[in-house]
Amino acid sequence: MRYWMLFGLLLSPAVWAAEPAESDPSSRVAHFQDSRYGYAAANLMQLNLDYNRYETTPSGLALRLGGMIDENWGVELRLGTGPSPDTRRAQNSRNKVDYTVDHVGALLATGKWSFDSPVAKQQVDSFFVQGFAGIADVKVKTEARRCNALGCSSDVERDDDTSLAFGAAIGLRTVWDIGLSLQYMQYVDKEYITVTGIEGGLEWYF
Repeated sequence: MRYWMLFGLLLSPAVWAAEPAESDPSSRVAHFQDSRYGYAAANLMQLNLDYNRYETTPSGLALRLGGMIDENWGVELRLGTGPSPDTRRAQNSRNKVDYTVDHVGALLATGKWSFDSPVAKQQVDSFFVQGFAGIADVKVKTEARRCNALGCSSDVERDDDTSLAFGAAIGLRTVWDIGLSLQYMQYVDKEYITVTGIEGGLEWYF
């Protein structure tokens, strides 16, 4: 339910931006030709999970949906998961612990500034830098497998935490309204858990 509420907040900037365009045909044409007030993206995530004094690097995938109030300011919702675990094994033992990020959810305010390409490239429209700040929720799953003379057993635990989140990105936008970005994000920073990520994004502007 909370993610549906975040989705509603995300759509609001796009609605505000569309109202002036609807009342003025010329502005609607300019809006269509010169600006894209929404974007959708998919990110490949390389997460760094510092959890209970152990550091692991699970990987994952995130989907992002953004709505811009104007060319510089907007709101973004992102949902991700890290289905590929990272394993920590005990030395000289069959015991191991798999670390997986069940989900990452974030509602972020974003600021974006674009710059003309410093060199003449027909396919490149502009370069940009982008910042993010907001709230993120992360759930971490640990599956411990312990073996002894009597056999092996597994124990699964899940830990959910919410924190302030922030990040930054650099990227480029092509003339086909497709873009690429490289991002650094810090999703959670608590005493016992820190989750950060280096992410590569493929973006579509609409």
